[in-house]
Amino acid sequence: MRILFWDIDGTLLKTDKAGLYAFKEVIREVLKFPVDFSAIEVAGMTDYYIAHQVMQLATGREPTHHELCHLLARYEEILPSHLAARQGFLTPSVQEILTYLHSQTDYVSLLLTGNTVIGAKAKLTHYKLDSFFDFASSAFCNHCFHRTDISTQALTIVKKQYPNVPLDHIYVIGDTPNDIHCGKAMGARTIAVATGMFSIDELSSYSPWWVIPTLPSPIEFIKNITR
Repeated sequence: MRILFWDIDGTLLKTDKAGLYAFKEVIREVLKFPVDFSAIEVAGMTDYYIAHQVMQLATGREPTHHELCHLLARYEEILPSHLAARQGFLTPSVQEILTYLHSQTDYVSLLLTGNTVIGAKAKLTHYKLDSFFDFASSAFCNHCFHRTDISTQALTIVKKQYPNVPLDHIYVIGDTPNDIHCGKAMGARTIAVATGMFSIDELSSYSPWWVIPTLPSPIEFIKNITR
């Protein structure tokens, strides 16, 4: 058996910045203050981290845990409307690869994402990918600032649910250096896909197990991960 942990944004799909627009609306609504998102690093970051940064910029102080949870809850409520309003799309070969993996009993597709559970479900449901993933065994940001904290969740899940699967049969697939860090923190094989903000050269500098410009055909994908 092989376990594949997938990142969402930039790896499986692109939402045309629906999440950022949702955050902007929430900040205007909750804090009555515009935030310059260009001052915030968002690629590969967790929703909890992004919420913390925008609230800190808007208020000039350290936000409380309650404030962050309130902001994220409102973000989750309005995210579906922003997904519907934007012209997002799936990245190349995603539908085909996930369909193939889903038809095989010896592959399991999970999520390792900086999204909240509700945010991840909203995105994957909108793009009709939700049925391919086992959400109960996936790892989400919860209240994590850093993606590597989520990899701890992911490794705990794997050891509990799939104790006989060796680490070299576990893959973390993503489009940012943080995805590579997550996979390495778990001892998993890392697959870096240059479909986001980082080029192949930039991703290669973090020494992933496999780096590619886009996901290939299902046949080539399976051939490479089983080599």
